[in-house]
Amino acid sequence: MYFIIYKDNRGEWRWKYRAVNHEDIAVSSEGYKTKQGALNGIALVMKANTARTYDDTQQIWLN
Repeated sequence: MYFIIYKDNRGEWRWKYRAVNHEDIAVSSEGYKTKQGALNGIALVMKANTARTYDDTQQIWLN
């Protein structure tokens, strides 16, 4: 899996997180004014690797 950073049509920086088959898994929900802002967003997603998962249908934490 890998990240791609790019500029959108408005000139803002965005990122995509892609699977090994090159399909998008996640995309930035906002545009960033700077490339560093987009890289910081990627860093936050990478830190969320240890995020817990909540099953809202059963209202329980899965991990």
